[in-house]
Amino acid sequence: MTSRTLTSKRLVFPALLLVVGGCWQIATGVAAVARGGYFTAPPGYAFAFSIAAWGWVHLVVGVFAAAVGIGLFSGRPLARLLGVVVVSASLIANFLWLPIEPAWSAAVVGLDVLALWALATAAGRVPPARAGTADGGASRA
Repeated sequence: MTSRTLTSKRLVFPALLLVVGGCWQIATGVAAVARGGYFTAPPGYAFAFSIAAWGWVHLVVGVFAAAVGIGLFSGRPLARLLGVVVVSASLIANFLWLPIEPAWSAAVVGLDVLALWALATAAGRVPPARAGTADGGASRA
């Protein structure tokens, strides 16, 4: 098995997490833009933009997260780097959204933490092929 194939297989989990998290973000964004009255910011909230503005933030981050998640299936290093950037943006956006929608934001933050961990650990070292000898099968008698 080649190193690229092994790395691609390790990126399936974070790719799925990004697609699912992106779809959740899109749903949050559409709900906030379409029905802004459903979400309300607590009084005195420091990041109290309009709910429609928060909806657009979630919509844009969600579209990018889903697109990068689909791109991660290729196993390219650039997709992995973009995945880390998009997951970080999603993590920040949902952390700031916590006072407005706590349960939903906590679920997406959990997905983002898992995706970030999976992206960071996806490119581990490929173990050498062993054919029963200590030197990997290089010396044959």
